[in-house]
Amino acid sequence: GRQLSVSGKHQITPELREVGMVFQDYALFPHMNVEKNITFGISTQPKSEQQARVKELLSLIGLEGIEKKYPHQLSGGEQQRVALARALAPSPKLLLLDEPFSSLDKNHRNQLVSQVRSILKKAQVTSILVTHDEDEANALADKVGTIQNKKLTIK
Repeated sequence: GRQLSVSGKHQITPELREVGMVFQDYALFPHMNVEKNITFGISTQPKSEQQARVKELLSLIGLEGIEKKYPHQLSGGEQQRVALARALAPSPKLLLLDEPFSSLDKNHRNQLVSQVRSILKKAQVTSILVTHDEDEANALADKVGTIQNKKLTIK
């Protein structure tokens, strides 16, 4: 594969790092509809490419037809999937997920973990999930690492 890290001699600006991020609170822009949230990271691309990417990602996350809705009109699970689509829009090589399921109730959380795993597999993106929920980690990950006493152990 490709190298994602570089030595201290090189600096890569954030927009060129090819790393996506899904935050714990999703961090959707409340003044932007779903389409504009998803295209935020690809706004320099031609409009036709942006529209095609939105359509592709909404299909991938199973939310076709909601592009004109605003975040406050979406359920927590829908917001989570839109945040995932926004992070995937620029086709990152690495996706970081910071406790993306923590604000959801247990029933929705279990269902969404399964959906997100499927979405990430289809998108073929390497992902790192930060969570305190062992069941969630085991359900989503191919490999699980735990940090204890400053030591990383891979299971």
